Amino acid sequence: MLSPENASDADPVWIELQNNILNTYSEKIESCIEHSAWKMLAVVMEARHAYLLRLFSPTVSEQYRAFLKQLAESILRQDVHIQARVEQQRSVIAQQQLSLDRGRRAVKSYASNN
Repeated sequence: MLSPENASDADPVWIELQNNILNTYSEKIESCIEHSAWKMLAVVMEARHAYLLRLFSPTVSEQYRAFLKQLAESILRQDVHIQARVEQQRSVIAQQQLSLDRGRRAVKSYASNN
């Protein structure tokens, strides 16, 4: 994610904690996509969303605003990547479903001809 030097007034320990939490969410998201765990992906995305709402709340100190702006840009780039991965998996699943349907029709046709 982002390094503490990107926000000169911010507490580096706080920044590292936020980076670790967001990295954990990223790893979970990637794992869900990789394993086609779509229900779990929805849960992880909801949890990340709730976390981000708290992180970007108006009560966060002004000293963290530069860090949060950079973090938001990073998250948006990551979300583009996530969306592309999900679309790719969706395409793979659609192809598998089409292949399965063809196989079923072939077996049904074979069974009805014999």
